[in-house]
Amino acid sequence: MSFASTSSVLPQRPVRVLHLTGNLDRGGIETWLVNVFRRADPAAVQMDVLVASPAPHTGVYEAELRDLGVRIIHAPPSGNLPQFVQAYRRVLREYGPYDVVHSHIHHFGGLLLLLSRLAGVPVRVATSHTDTSQADQQAGRGRAAYLRAMRAALQGSVTHRTAVSQAAASALFGPDWASQPVQIITLGIDLAGLQTPRPVQGLRDELGLQPGVPVLGCVAQLRPEKNHMFLLDVLAEHVRRQGPAYLLLVGEGDERSAIEARVAELGLQPWVKLLGSRPDVAELLWLMDAFLLTSKFEGLSLAFIEAQAVGLPCIVSTGVPVTSDDRRFPLIDVVRLPLNGDPAPWADALAAVLERGRHDPPRMDFEVAETTRELTEFYIRASRGEV
Repeated sequence: MSFASTSSVLPQRPVRVLHLTGNLDRGGIETWLVNVFRRADPAAVQMDVLVASPAPHTGVYEAELRDLGVRIIHAPPSGNLPQFVQAYRRVLREYGPYDVVHSHIHHFGGLLLLLSRLAGVPVRVATSHTDTSQADQQAGRGRAAYLRAMRAALQGSVTHRTAVSQAAASALFGPDWASQPVQIITLGIDLAGLQTPRPVQGLRDELGLQPGVPVLGCVAQLRPEKNHMFLLDVLAEHVRRQGPAYLLLVGEGDERSAIEARVAELGLQPWVKLLGSRPDVAELLWLMDAFLLTSKFEGLSLAFIEAQAVGLPCIVSTGVPVTSDDRRFPLIDVVRLPLNGDPAPWADALAAVLERGRHDPPRMDFEVAETTRELTEFYIRASRGEV
């Protein structure tokens, strides 16, 4: 389902939109945003980005976005709430007026959308990109109070609720999300670019990969919820049973040093390549023989969809909310397994998918050029009060 039905009528002036995000590093949300900015019609929509984070920093996408004419605003650390609120109100006053504020930052977005409502921003959109329900249920007293406050702020301020999956919708908007209503949306990927086969021999040589050794991959920021430690256990089990395989870990994050220590502990140094944040993810996906994602939770992993788009067999955890009846993309050779601490079933599944091999790229309804057009039309119609 898309953001809105189509309309070819341009506004008299560009609709002004402020996107709220936690960073501008390479990640699912951020890569999607960059793809949107690359394709959006500046005659229809003018979009700024505000980075709201406990530790704001310059993201790897910022130089490109600035070259595209995007204004990037860094708020003070969100942990200093009075200073942060004062700065955010000043942004709305001095850089606005905005027609739309669109939050991509989950619970904390409730406060920012409330401040946006008080500042007179007419359209206030919250998109849930992740499923935090398990962690939220285990929250301590202080965290639980924070969640209640943010949900109340969101409930009193949001005008349009969207989510990338049903699990993500429930996590942000509650178990009764379907009655609010919430629209399940398609973000989109650079489908045409991804599905063009890439030469990989030069990349194999660059990475020092031996001929004939399978190449496994995971594209995810190095954060605890991505569960790379268990992924390393799976690789160790596969090496013990089947022999060598390379594991390409594409992404950066605070878990890097812990992952490096675990790689050394398991004796996997020859086989694990921590590649960091890379601009050539498409080429790396064409190099891989299988894709693995052991996340404890996801909203809807765009990295997984990209892996499917190039025909990779995938082994993912049950924390990745994908279903075979999702009409946006057909699942091809996907194995979903629980995270019960036992790597053996994962190693068995890995051996089986490697035996089957990769597939031809499938037909998908997930092209970001089309969803960017639909998003732009949604902003136009919402700013007119039509949706």
